[in-house]
Amino acid sequence: MKRKITILILFCMLISVIVCSCSGSPALEAESADSASAASSGAELSEDASSQAEESSEEASEDPPELPRIYYNIAAGKKYTVSAAAYRTDSFGDFNDAEGKSPRYKLTDGGTASNGASELIGGYSVEKITIVIDLENICNIDKIDADIHGGQWGISDPDKIKMTVYTSTDNSKFTERGTISPSLGNAAVTDNGGWKYSLFALELNGARARYIRIDLTSPDHIWCSEIRAFGNSENSEIAKSDIGKIFIETENGDRVHRSAYHSCRIVAYDPTGRYRLIDDSNGQVKIRGNSTSSGAKQPYNIKFETKQNVFGLGNSKKWYLLANMYDKTQLRNALAYTLAQEIGMDYVQNSVFVELYLNGEYRGLYQLCESIGTGGSRVDLDVENNEFLFEYEPWPQYSNPEWFVTPRYNIILGFNDPEYPTAEQRAYLDEFFTNAEKAIASSDYDEICKYIDVGSFVDAFIVQEFFKQVDYATSSTRFYIKDGLLYEGPVWDFDLSSGNCSSSYYTSYNNVNTTGLSWQGDYCYGIWNGRLFRCEKIYEMVKERYKELQPLLINVYKDNEIGKNLIDSMLDTYRADIDRNYTLWSTSEVYSVLEKIPENGTYDAEIAYLRDWLEKRNAWMCERYGING
Repeated sequence: MKRKITILILFCMLISVIVCSCSGSPALEAESADSASAASSGAELSEDASSQAEESSEEASEDPPELPRIYYNIAAGKKYTVSAAAYRTDSFGDFNDAEGKSPRYKLTDGGTASNGASELIGGYSVEKITIVIDLENICNIDKIDADIHGGQWGISDPDKIKMTVYTSTDNSKFTERGTISPSLGNAAVTDNGGWKYSLFALELNGARARYIRIDLTSPDHIWCSEIRAFGNSENSEIAKSDIGKIFIETENGDRVHRSAYHSCRIVAYDPTGRYRLIDDSNGQVKIRGNSTSSGAKQPYNIKFETKQNVFGLGNSKKWYLLANMYDKTQLRNALAYTLAQEIGMDYVQNSVFVELYLNGEYRGLYQLCESIGTGGSRVDLDVENNEFLFEYEPWPQYSNPEWFVTPRYNIILGFNDPEYPTAEQRAYLDEFFTNAEKAIASSDYDEICKYIDVGSFVDAFIVQEFFKQVDYATSSTRFYIKDGLLYEGPVWDFDLSSGNCSSSYYTSYNNVNTTGLSWQGDYCYGIWNGRLFRCEKIYEMVKERYKELQPLLINVYKDNEIGKNLIDSMLDTYRADIDRNYTLWSTSEVYSVLEKIPENGTYDAEIAYLRDWLEKRNAWMCERYGING
């Protein structure tokens, strides 16, 4: 399954080797440590990190490893010119004006319309168009493809369209590379809800060019949603990036499924050379998540054949790749996990941002996370001796095959681990929760403390209430029993938090029928919290703890005595990688009915919204708990 490494990647690896060989310098060592700290989004790296760094140095003298071939969409976000007799200027058109002087650049905006979304399509009411894309740098182009749609409303059937591709280094002399058409037998047409769709793809095998010229001919209207060019710039974006990279290659290039794991090769590569290369030809991958699994940028679960310490985050076989598709800032999960670690919550999953390449194609920025489970650096439980990891569920089998219903409050807890409890374990839980919920109902602090680790509930509540975790008491809320006590945590899934959810879908969250201000209002009082807070001592603990944590809470969004705020610290490290993500994805498109409408279509506006929302949320909560500024 391995392929030959490109000259570009060899060059990058050689540079990494040189850097590693110079690591004896104290200044370089300090810089490397700072970089690693930032890369883990504020999380402390595991004890294995230093040993991995040593392994990296030992391996630096060896030949650079082979990496999977990379296909990066070098046409994404690039400007182009169009020569045609008539332009569509309505919502289905590529231009805002009849003269064709104001293109919307739909053909390189990353918005493929394979799902039939007509608002993403650039239309031309002509029989022939010529498109010239400026890639801005000389590139080595492996493949060019175009989404072609038709078959209704007088739009030409894809099987009647021909696409001829030319390339040039100087926009003057063009070399013809080939013609694609279903009528020629080198493209397939599929039916998509009455519409016909075809992907016209031409292999160029590393052709060197800066300009791509596409001639499209048809008997009538032409509809095309995206033209992509896969390859690498000789002034490569990848060469500029030292972010970790995950490569996944499925068998025969097959698509990844939601229902079951698929065999694959997984490569984890650190361009800085700090962490050793991991190359597992016997890995597994599947689509993960509930609502996020249906997004265009899908999240994944990956499994290595054996436990691996990936980028120093700890040893495990199973890892999550979070897409953060619905969070335009990409930061909400990382901010919440970092805050949870900083206030001292146990077992908060470490994470790091990476770039993902699926079957060679760049898929954007992902957040590589420890999976939530038991053992190793995960939740430290003895599941053989009445210790459990639970996930709150709105109904049985929402996320887990087995569940337990508490006897007094009828709270449904799905079993994360053990996944299939024994009859003896269920009997233990019946007795435990009978006593625990009786103690909660009594509001007697001493009785509650016999069964509940109150401190963990207070801290988990503060993190989730501060970010106003939209999924609290519906899903993504976990608890565990350890040493005979019930704990809350680890916290999870904040991409739709902090005012990032749709007002039409989450009316109560967004106070639609009252103030319309999402940062106002109590929210995370469900499950046991509201009942626990009837105990005056516990409620006072919440208020005192929230006051104590003010410096850390403020530092999430604003500089203070702690130093630079978390948002800006993460942007200092990852802004270039986030910008590269949005050459493929969009800050203006709404990808789900669950997410809020974007601010003004820009990334900076989304960051400003998040910062302002958190500041207002904190002010509201301080007033709620009688905390003076």
